[in-house]
Formats: sequence, C-alpha cells, structure tokens
Amino acid sequence: MRHFLTYLFLSIRSWLAKQPLVQRFYRRFPGLSGFLLRRFDTTTFVGLPLTILVMVIGVNAALLSELAEDVIESEGVVHVDRTFTSFLYSMRSEWLSQTFYALTQLGTREAVFAVGGLASIVFLYNRRYTAVLAFWLTMAGTGLSVQYGKKFISRDRPTEVAFYPEHNFSFPSGHATTSMALWGILAYFGYRHLYRRRSRIVVLAGAGALILLIGFSRIYLGVHFLSDVLAGFLLGAMWVLLGISIVEVMGYLRARKKLQASP
Repeated sequence: MRHFLTYLFLSIRSWLAKQPLVQRFYRRFPGLSGFLLRRFDTTTFVGLPLTILVMVIGVNAALLSELAEDVIESEGVVHVDRTFTSFLYSMRSEWLSQTFYALTQLGTREAVFAVGGLASIVFLYNRRYTAVLAFWLTMAGTGLSVQYGKKFISRDRPTEVAFYPEHNFSFPSGHATTSMALWGILAYFGYRHLYRRRSRIVVLAGAGALILLIGFSRIYLGVHFLSDVLAGFLLGAMWVLLGISIVEVMGYLRARKKLQASP
C-alpha cells in the first residue's frame, strides 16, 4: 500500500511537471520551484512526510480553534456537553468511580515527572539525547498551552456532579491533553525502536486505549465536559506531532552530516 501511494504521488507530480503553466512558473522562479519540489520528496522525512505532518498540525489547530469558539458561542455544544455529563452521572457507581479516579492519575503532572524521569534514564543510558529533548519540550509545551488555554477560555467546571473538587478552569482538559502528549510520544518512541509488527501494534493499541480511558474518566467523574476532553486530545496530539518532528528532522540532519563527512 505504501509503495502504491508513493507511485501514485510520483505519477501525479510527473503529470503536473509537464503542464505549461507549471513549466512557466519553474522557469520564472527556479529557486522557489526547487524549494516547493523538495517539500514533496518521498525519499526523506523533511520532504513529503514533514509536509503532511505540518498540514495535519494546521488542521488540528484549526479544529481546536473552532471547538474553542463553539464552547464560547454555541449553545448546541454546551447542550451536548451537559446532556452527556448528566447521562454519565445517572449511571455512576461508587466502585467504578474509584476505579476511574485511580486511572485518571496517569494523566497528572506527577505521572509526567515519574514516567518521564524513568523514560529519560532509559534514553540517556542508550545515548538518545534527542529523545530526551523532544520528550521534555513536548511536555513543557503541553503544560504551558493548557495553563494559558484555561485562563483564556475561563470555562467553569460541572461542579454540581463532580466526584471530587477541582479548583481551576475546565477548558481544555489538562488530564486529556497530558495523557495524549505523555503516552502518545512514548508510544511513538516504542513504535520507532520496536521491529516486530505485533509488538508495535500492542504498544499503539495499549497507548490509545489508555489515552481514551483517561479522557473518559474526566467526564465520568464529572470534572470535565466532553468538549473539554476532545479539545485536550487535539491539543495534546499537536504537541506529539511537534515532538515527532523534532526527532525525525534531527535524525535526518545527523544522517546527512555523516553522509557528507564520509569519503
């Protein structure tokens, strides 16, 4: 499938290159044309993969902005949020609440420092300094964006159904954002350094299930609305993609430097 998509893209690019308008543009702006063509190179990460990644980040940011605007202005989103929260509250049980309360701790700041500290030790032991840098930049960006996002939107929590008290604003969900960033970036590192297909699937599926359960726990416990969690997932995913970009681009630059240094 991957080779088919590469062939399809190369065929489309070849067809476009033959079009008179494209040829005139290339003759008039050779430098800009060369730059644009390199952005669609399928042989390196800084070509087409990075271009797609930047586009995904842009779409993600647009969706997050739209969701934030709807939370502020749209009565429909607020109605869905309150209806879903009320539905889960009507089904709440003590043992399940205690279970989700324990699970939700895996999306806290304390979990970031505990799990991140262990991951950093492993990375440093294996001399993967770029991984340490990318991980902590991802988590720092996550924390700052959640902090300022909450202050900017200033949305009140559904305190009347809360299983336990929270004292800051609601949008976006810090736990949902943190869980996406933390377990998402770790799943990427696991996928990148595992070679068995089954192991990769287990890592991705496990991280995905954990992220979803942590996000759901915030709504079930009555400390966040559905849109808070969805916004957190979008925001966390954006930081994961930025972290991945750091690792891949720096890996590409190191490989190119070694290639240039070789006789």
